[in-house]
Order: sequence, then C-alpha cells, then structure tokens
Amino acid sequence: MTFIYVILLTLATVAIWWLSGFDPKATGENRRADLIRRIVRCVATLILAGIFFGTNAVALGYTFIPLIFIIPTSLSLLWCGPISELLSQGFHRLIDSDDRREFDPNKSTRDLDMIAILLKNGRKEEALQLCHKLKETGDANILVLETLLALHGIHLESGRKPAPLTEACRLRSEGKFVEAETILNSLLVENPSNADAALMLMRLYAQDLRRSDKAAEVLRTLKTQPHVPSSHIEYARRSIHDWSQKKADPVIAPLPESVDELLANGYLGTAIEVLEGKTKEQPDDFELKLKLAEAHGKYCGNIRGAEKIVRQIESHHSFNSEQIQIAKSKLQEWREAKPQKN
Repeated sequence: MTFIYVILLTLATVAIWWLSGFDPKATGENRRADLIRRIVRCVATLILAGIFFGTNAVALGYTFIPLIFIIPTSLSLLWCGPISELLSQGFHRLIDSDDRREFDPNKSTRDLDMIAILLKNGRKEEALQLCHKLKETGDANILVLETLLALHGIHLESGRKPAPLTEACRLRSEGKFVEAETILNSLLVENPSNADAALMLMRLYAQDLRRSDKAAEVLRTLKTQPHVPSSHIEYARRSIHDWSQKKADPVIAPLPESVDELLANGYLGTAIEVLEGKTKEQPDDFELKLKLAEAHGKYCGNIRGAEKIVRQIESHHSFNSEQIQIAKSKLQEWREAKPQKN
C-alpha cells in the first residue's frame, strides 16, 4: 500500500505543478518570483490535502466538521486563478481556431519585412507570390498580409492564378525558364486566347531569355485570336519594350528609425522585435508596454497577444489603476475593431 501511496503522491505533485503554470500572475518577467509562487502553491496544496485525507474523522468527531469546509474552501481560493486561466485558454481555442498558436515575431519577421520591401520597390508580383505561400503554410497573420497588400491596391484573393500558371511563375522565379516555357506553350496550345499565359510567355522571352523577337511572335498570334480585349494587346505591346530593357536591381531603402514609422510603413515584425527588446530593458515603462500591445492588437490583429501583455500590465507592481484602465480600454477598442468571422 505504501508503494501505491507514493505513486499517487508523485502523480498528484506532477499534476498540480503543471496546473500552477497557468497562474495569470506568473508573467515571466521575474522567473525567480514565479518559481517561488508555484512552489509555495504546490506545497500548501499538498499539506492541506494531506491533512484532509489523513485525518481520522471518527477519532475527531465533531471537530472534524470545520475541516470539511475550511480545507476545500482554502484549496478553491488557492487554485481559482490557474483554473480560470486554463478554462479561458481552452475556450479561446474552441471559438477562434485562427489563434491557436501564440504570435511568434521571430518566425515571420523576415517574411513580412521582405513583402513590405518588395511592394515599396514595385515588385508586386513577387510580393503577392510570397503572400500566397505564407497563407497556404499558415506562417503569417492573414489580416496583416491583406493590410500590406491593400495599402498598394492589391487584393490577396483576386491575385490567385490557376495552378498551371502558378507552377510556371514558380519555375520562372527559380530560373527554370525552359520548364516554364513548356508549361506556357502547352496552355496556349489548349487555348490560344489565354491572355495570361501569353503575357507571361512574352515576358519570359523578352526579359529572361532576351528574345524579343519570339515575344513579338507570341503577340502577333494573340492579336489574331477573337475575344481578346484590345487593352491586353496594347499593354503587351508596350511591355515587351520595357521587359527587353536591362534594369538595375532596385536599391532597398533603409528601414525607418522610429517604432511609429515602422508600424505606419508596414514593418510589423521589426517593430514588434524592437519593442520587445526595449520592454525587457525597461520593464517599468508603461508607454512601451502599451505600444507593444497596440502592435499586436491593432496592427497585427493578434488579440490574444495583446491580452497577454495587458495581463502583464495588470500584475506589474509599477503600474497604477489609471494606467491599467487605459490598457483595458485600448484592448476593448482593438477587439471591437477586429473583423468578425461570418
């Protein structure tokens, strides 16, 4: 029996230690204090449980009755915070499947900044291709991607291409021009009026293979097809000349210096990374904490990330009730501004 009690005690200790990790006051800013809180909570629980289950009720008689109420009540007060946080996280995962993972700025910083740089330098096709890749893999917030593209008049959904064209575009971007040419020619054999395939093939010939004569030949064939808008023909005619000109690689402009400029220009990953570094250096700075929450909640649409930071503000000893109320009001604004799912 002693062996069974040891196993049960070990399992109970592991379980309550795991549950103590959901303590909303354990913000992670002071690991030593958080560790002490968890140890005290777990030890107190084991002592109370030992008294409750190890007491001989028959021997104590009526004196055991107060323990029936005092110990369970104490345990409830001791664990109400972690249990509430556990249930809250489970409920959020249930109703909002898009936020199942915590926002990780280090994972998408480069991709988001690369999209912003590509758009600023007029390389919209490459930016759109990268956005579709991130959307398919789930490595970036869809709202952030749509916002970046909308600032430059591009809609993420409207930019989708049929599968063969997508494959040809990918091959061309990888420098596999012969394979891309084969796919595009096969599309034009199936449908000579396919203006999208014709335009991509013309660009491949003029820009990548330096064969403007073959691009002009594709254009002449396209002009003979019915139902091809004249605007497409005119655009292709002008573009062949531009594509044939060798262009220097665009100069990438330096990143803005201030956090507000980074956010305003769409460098969301970099802005969050800078703010996180500053808040670690200055944990008592309320404005920095609030700006970090704003970057998550307002600019990235990551309400859960903003909620976590606001909870840290609530539990921090340096922030007064007025500052906490300001942070809560801002959080409510960001919640209301987030587009609702149909």
